[in-house]
Amino acid sequence: MNVILLLLSLLSPYLSASPQKEAAPAALYGSTSAVVPAFEHSRNISPYISSFDSLADVSLYMSKEELLQVKGSPLTVTSDPWQGCQEYHYAELSAGVCEDAVLYVHVTPDQAGQFGLRMNGQRIDPLRSNLSELLGTPDFVAEDGDVYMRGNVALKVYRHALTGEWDGIDLFDGNSS
Repeated sequence: MNVILLLLSLLSPYLSASPQKEAAPAALYGSTSAVVPAFEHSRNISPYISSFDSLADVSLYMSKEELLQVKGSPLTVTSDPWQGCQEYHYAELSAGVCEDAVLYVHVTPDQAGQFGLRMNGQRIDPLRSNLSELLGTPDFVAEDGDVYMRGNVALKVYRHALTGEWDGIDLFDGNSS
């Protein structure tokens, strides 16, 4: 019996609920500074892109009027035979506009090289960036590229069949055909 009591007394700190800490008045510690060193902010920021809101500063589902306000007049407008929509061609991107809303955005490597490439306002470089760090593992791997899904929005990074280098990038409604 003495052994059991001895064991219980030795283990009691681990078996009982942790004691509540007493709150100390903030005045005891002096005033707290709102200044946080810059390095503390940067180590908490993840480069992972958790949503696909815009590509090349064009958002999916933005109206044709908003597209024209953001990007101005397109260089050309052509018919998209696959979607039956209009494709607005700009120097830095092409945007598919169906029923007065943007349903896809396409950027080529040449356009990205000349104008840069931004995803959700964040600069990305598919040639130098670690896309797996930014996008994670592809949700689908197709013959012509990798597809990443965020809700019903998809991002496809097209790859050259022989070299594996990226041939283009599309942001589109994953529910569209």
